Amino acid sequence: MTIFVETRAALTVRTAFDTAVKMRYPVLAVGKAGLGKTVALNWIAAQNGAAYCEVAQHTKAIRPMFLMLHDAYGVQRDSKHTYDLAKDCMNFLGARCGPTRPLLVDENQNFTLTVLRELLHLQERCGFALLLAGNTHRLAGTRRDIHARDQIESRIGMRFEIGQPTREDCIRIGAEHNVEGADAYEAIVIYGENTSLRALCHLLQNCAAVTNGVGSIRLSRIETTLRVTSCGSDALKLLHERGDDLRRSA
Repeated sequence: MTIFVETRAALTVRTAFDTAVKMRYPVLAVGKAGLGKTVALNWIAAQNGAAYCEVAQHTKAIRPMFLMLHDAYGVQRDSKHTYDLAKDCMNFLGARCGPTRPLLVDENQNFTLTVLRELLHLQERCGFALLLAGNTHRLAGTRRDIHARDQIESRIGMRFEIGQPTREDCIRIGAEHNVEGADAYEAIVIYGENTSLRALCHLLQNCAAVTNGVGSIRLSRIETTLRVTSCGSDALKLLHERGDDLRRSA
């Protein structure tokens, strides 16, 4: 079970969503992988009745993109041809039967320029709230795509940057996972700030799994778990170095 914590990343995604709903133009939220973006998007979708979809390899072409929208909104897809699927999307996204639910699109960076332009054109015609979220980098393309890319980026109403985990984020996550002891909290702060929220949650879930979720997670359990994980030795070294620094400055 995924624990939702209102981290800085989650609050940024929430602000981006609220902006998209209020202004009715496409909004982009970007950040590095592992910051909790997907968890936040799913939580917001569930709390607000929004449609959620994730761009995968098989949804990168135009026809699969229309099929993805049908699935996200729970609309039966009787049509087989791209033109008919596009017309169906225009109908159920056009608010003809009442306000259209907002659309949250995860892993937006996997879209090709052509497909993303088609989605933005659909939003422009229908006027539904659209939040695009993905990893930080410019949209893929070649020199020949510069004009198309500029067209796309000019249609994005606002861009939100999802920042790195903060100390407060790590502490909140630690509290939700029943971490105990000042030294244990200091360890997870160091680990979280130097990896990602995803890596920190995985670490604490592994710690809890060892004891079947019974009891608290102390520093010794964190260190034991790190010793048997990949790259755990590097993390342990970092924790010990930072611990020595803190003791010297105390």
